[in-house]
Amino acid sequence: MGLTSQYNRIAVALHWLMAIMIILSLVIGSQVLEPMSNANPEKLSLLQGHAIFGVIIGLLLILRYLNIKLRGKPGPANPVGSFMAMIAPWAHRLIYLLIVAVVGSGIAMGVEADFASLFAGTSLMPESFEHLSTRKAHGILTKLLVLVLLAHIAAALYHQFIVKDGLLRRMRWKRFDR
Repeated sequence: MGLTSQYNRIAVALHWLMAIMIILSLVIGSQVLEPMSNANPEKLSLLQGHAIFGVIIGLLLILRYLNIKLRGKPGPANPVGSFMAMIAPWAHRLIYLLIVAVVGSGIAMGVEADFASLFAGTSLMPESFEHLSTRKAHGILTKLLVLVLLAHIAAALYHQFIVKDGLLRRMRWKRFDR
């Protein structure tokens, strides 16, 4: 562990695939599904796709975690003992925890609202999901995830363009450490 300056190719692929899927899921959830009436016949198929995306994101997170545990990760990007070196591991853990919480709250909402019956066509869409406690938790956790991801992106851009340490090379497909 820590002998290279880059993440392995599987970690890189999973990182960017998850980033794209999370952004799409957040946009679809907040900008399409949330304002859409449950009476709209398109909502069910969009909700189904959103739920499937969420489960896939959760599975990809597990794969990413296992990949890092089995194949290792590069050494710290920041000087040892610096403030950034101390908070970076905790920031990444918080991102992982929030992804698990958002996916988990989405699954819990699916159970509470009986999405299985909705998706199978054996029950009708309720008038709203707002009464569900899991819906409220999912909304709060999603907003926290957005804030933490924005901080993550800001930190990466700070490194890349202010500190100019080439941090983004750690998450590129091409190898630079040969």
